[in-house]
Amino acid sequence: MLPKNIAALVESPFTCARVVSQDRGSYLVAPDANLDSDLKNMSQPVRAEISGAMRHGAYVAADFPIAGDFVTVKNSNGATIIDRILPRKNLFARRAVDGSSESQPIAANLDTLFITVAANKDFNLRRLERYVITAVSCNIPYAVVLTKCDLMADASILIDAIRTIAHGPVLALSAQNGSGMELLAPFCGADQTIAFVGSSGVGKSTLINCLLASETLAINKIRSQDDRGRHTTTRRFLQHLTDGTAIIDTPGMRELALADAEAGVSEVFAEITQLAGRCRFRDCLHGSEPGCAVKETVADSTYENWRKLSKEAAYESRKHDREAAAAEKAKWKAIHKKANRERNR
Repeated sequence: MLPKNIAALVESPFTCARVVSQDRGSYLVAPDANLDSDLKNMSQPVRAEISGAMRHGAYVAADFPIAGDFVTVKNSNGATIIDRILPRKNLFARRAVDGSSESQPIAANLDTLFITVAANKDFNLRRLERYVITAVSCNIPYAVVLTKCDLMADASILIDAIRTIAHGPVLALSAQNGSGMELLAPFCGADQTIAFVGSSGVGKSTLINCLLASETLAINKIRSQDDRGRHTTTRRFLQHLTDGTAIIDTPGMRELALADAEAGVSEVFAEITQLAGRCRFRDCLHGSEPGCAVKETVADSTYENWRKLSKEAAYESRKHDREAAAAEKAKWKAIHKKANRERNR
């Protein structure tokens, strides 16, 4: 459902649609059910292309539509054209895996991000930590979903471990036998958009199939030696539950490089952030300085992980600032060159 403050930004001849998926430079969009639209009578999402002006003005991946985006569209000679992206509530993104500082958008306009982990041999707190940090940094409410709880007689040990990292709700359930599925109900509704993220094999597709009450998404088996999965979902795709909830499935992510995550690191390691104010020296680097409250109080494993993630987040922020400044300089240089050419004609 399109928020009223966003709907006010859409004027004829444009109408509003929501991006369902992106595939090889084109998009599937679904019309907003509450707006009069030429697309409203379409029973299925329609294929759309972005306008030339939008393509020309896009400099980074986040400038292009992503699943969950609200966009303005119009019909032009029988084709559906995306004119612009309407203001986003939030954007879940990670640092691109190619080593660049550019962010890779995953999904937009989320009310709840379900960080999905499985109660099996692939359970990894350090990986979960990265997802929580990213959700906090992107300003997205989150809950941790512990799936495959039917594999354990008592999941309380894993739940307690998760709560040392995650300050949001922890939901233990099993899509296989249906136990705990009712825990998802408070997060659903016609005005809610939810997404599931996690590594391959944690059961995201099985969980969504259970919510949809159908075998809409393909499912792959996991490897028996380490319970790791293969990529089943290969693109981000938005669907609707019968109650109107918009639900986005995402491909499994084995790597999650942090992007603009310093605020997220501070919140996840809130205890260390508070302790830092009790150090003897105000400029304490929490290394070998005497009277460091962090070093004296925090467990070695937690301290080492915090140092690693803090350094990574700070490095990525510096790299992003340098590359963003260089990109901005190059953009304006190209604009001035074009203007000079036009003046000299």
